[in-house]
Amino acid sequence: MRRFITACTLGIAALLMPTIAWATTVSSTQLIEDPALWDGRTVTFAGEAVGEAMTRGDDVWLHLNDDAYVVGTIEQGMPPSGYNSGQAVVATPELAAAVTVFGDHRHHGDIVEVTGVFNAACPEHSGDMDLHVTSLRVLQPGTAVEDPPDAGKLTLLATTALAAMVAYAAFALRRAAD
Repeated sequence: MRRFITACTLGIAALLMPTIAWATTVSSTQLIEDPALWDGRTVTFAGEAVGEAMTRGDDVWLHLNDDAYVVGTIEQGMPPSGYNSGQAVVATPELAAAVTVFGDHRHHGDIVEVTGVFNAACPEHSGDMDLHVTSLRVLQPGTAVEDPPDAGKLTLLATTALAAMVAYAAFALRRAAD
């Protein structure tokens, strides 16, 4: 009898646990290459928040990149490695508010992990591929990206500007002489 009660208790506990416990961690490549496999399933996805939060009605859209540049930018010494890739996610304003730094040319965005239901063709959002977020946490806060100007490029700029001024002056003097 004791085993039966233990089995029933464990079964009920398993049913009451949030679906997050069964979420599969996926990449944008997996979602793009086989959307039917993941459609309607609860998944976990992590990436760098890029661009900006876009509020549309009661939803906030975020874009999370999970490409090679999540670990660092070229300016931070990472070698060029492929293209940007990521996933659009839809969150409530309360969840989205946790994201404070978005990646752009001056910032490395917050690294965010989301869990939610993936839609290969969301009927609520005109058939867009999206992930409806049920939980969001910032794994690593965003940072400013240092990108000082390269001395060689500044020299090239100054030389080109000087050559343009000399050419313009020569053209103006020639025109004035005619």
